[in-house]
Amino acid sequence: MEQRKRNKLPALFSWGIGGVTGALLLWGAFVEPYRLTVRREMVVFPGLPPALEGCRALLVADTHFGNTFIDKFRRDRIVRRAQQEKADLCFLLGDYIAVGSLPGYGAMEEKELKRFFSALKAPLGTFAVLGNHELWYGRKRMASILESSGVQLIENRAVSIKGSFTVAGISDFATTPFNRNQLDVFLKENAPQLLLTHKGGVLKYLSADWKGTIFAADTHGGQIRIPGVSSLGDFLRGRKELAPGVSFRWGRRLFITTGAGGHRSGFRLFCPPEIAVVTFTKGNQIKI
Repeated sequence: MEQRKRNKLPALFSWGIGGVTGALLLWGAFVEPYRLTVRREMVVFPGLPPALEGCRALLVADTHFGNTFIDKFRRDRIVRRAQQEKADLCFLLGDYIAVGSLPGYGAMEEKELKRFFSALKAPLGTFAVLGNHELWYGRKRMASILESSGVQLIENRAVSIKGSFTVAGISDFATTPFNRNQLDVFLKENAPQLLLTHKGGVLKYLSADWKGTIFAADTHGGQIRIPGVSSLGDFLRGRKELAPGVSFRWGRRLFITTGAGGHRSGFRLFCPPEIAVVTFTKGNQIKI
């Protein structure tokens, strides 16, 4: 009898491992990609004007909308959650559509995209930059959709919020002509406290004289994460990731959102889609 029990243990163990693996695969393929979480963070801006103390900014990126009923469902849910937050500002950080994905998987129609962008209005303005997928979709085409929806595209230009806080946007350095000297001059002339871009890795190429903060996206958080460690891809490659949330890289502050969608299969595990709400502060503890 005891021998039989011992013989069954390896089989039971194998069945258990197989069951857990199967459950994780099903979760990552059919459940987690269709969840939507809200990441809440506080970012310190030294010298922040008193009028912007406690200002809340909504960040939406990497939606990768295709032309399917599931994508329209995701779009409407993002809008509902975003509007519930009642943020003061809204920043859109690129890769709004799915291009070069699964065969026959076209980008969302222009009228549907306009419904999405038009719904993301904020009292202090909605500002956007473009991502790498917009290069394949057509940068001018997406710029026209954004601007006709009431969104200000601020690539390679700066705007003032409340007259004393400067936000600038720069184009995706990996898919558009990149001139470090021109960018350094742009930053020196405009002195933005906050820089919006799609890929946060541009931070390592900026002049050390610029001491501002970057908001970026693009990474999707790796889509598959090892809890408490890093994305699976970065772990296997043995490299330091651009971690989600607030971090300090190359001597400056970086905020990365993991995005509200996914690319290709959309598989996500321990890294659900998100929108982010960032509260501005000089350093005081603010309830968020």
